[in-house]
Amino acid sequence: MGRLENLDGLRGFAAMLVVAGHVCNVLGFLPGVFGDGGAQVGVQLFFCLSGFLMGMLYLNLPFGGAEVAGFYRRRIARVFPMYLAVVLASFVLMTITGTPVLYAVDDSNLAAHLTFFQATSVLWTVPIEVQFYALFGLIWLMFSINRLASILMLLTAIPLLVMMSDTFGGRLFFVSYFMVGLGVSLLPRTSSNASFAVAVALFFAAMPAVSKRLGIDFFDFWKSPLNFAAVALLVKTAISAPLATRTLGSRPARYLGEISYSIYLLHWPVMAQLTRWISYAEHPALYTSLVLAGTLVAATLTYYGIEKPARRLIMTRTERHTNQVVAIT
Repeated sequence: MGRLENLDGLRGFAAMLVVAGHVCNVLGFLPGVFGDGGAQVGVQLFFCLSGFLMGMLYLNLPFGGAEVAGFYRRRIARVFPMYLAVVLASFVLMTITGTPVLYAVDDSNLAAHLTFFQATSVLWTVPIEVQFYALFGLIWLMFSINRLASILMLLTAIPLLVMMSDTFGGRLFFVSYFMVGLGVSLLPRTSSNASFAVAVALFFAAMPAVSKRLGIDFFDFWKSPLNFAAVALLVKTAISAPLATRTLGSRPARYLGEISYSIYLLHWPVMAQLTRWISYAEHPALYTSLVLAGTLVAATLTYYGIEKPARRLIMTRTERHTNQVVAIT
């Protein structure tokens, strides 16, 4: 559980990196490492971490009905309620006001959002993640049949996905970050402070604003070997390095990880509303402070008001139904 607590903190770090990147973009300046695509590197870390957790928790389990049902039940309970609440609230508010109070969800794209086919603005990552859940079921089945062959196919698939992305669409290189996370889950889970420090340095070097200054931006950063290596090494070393435990495993970092999903979903509409009330060009510090405070308050309220109770309800109801079926049979 200590290792998972570190990863909770890493998830919170990724969420705050996305917020920082988007704030810098709105303010129109690119300080340090955060601007010029920094938010998308946070998304890369999210994808890799998600793939890692799926691999760590499930690839060593048998591919059976109960195990597969448990996986999808947990994923639905974790992802669906808050996302659907945001989508439906966006649709209702836009229908009433005629403007995107939360997100621009209307009659033309509501179905795409609700079916997890495609989503607007920062919501785009959620359909990508849900679509990977379907692919993970196939990968899990392959691992249960022949583990060695599946590992070789996984290693081969990652570069192929990147190379084919221009031909078959950008979603392929998004998927490759989940695949990298799966690969990391197969590695030994020991790390040192030195390796964690190297991982952190490499991760920040992979930020577009930094890699450009260093002259190592040879690839589009979504396809860059540097970015793949950076997020993979950071996830691997964050699991058990003592320094990671003292930082990412701290209570504040773990709390940010707990509410990270709501942070990610809500920070954009908080920013959008504040830009209507505050001149961010004249008061950048005030705007940034209010974005952070507003996002954390909104995320806390929705986590305890929507995310957590909905997850508990789904898990309780489905487990009760499963137990009833088992008792009958």
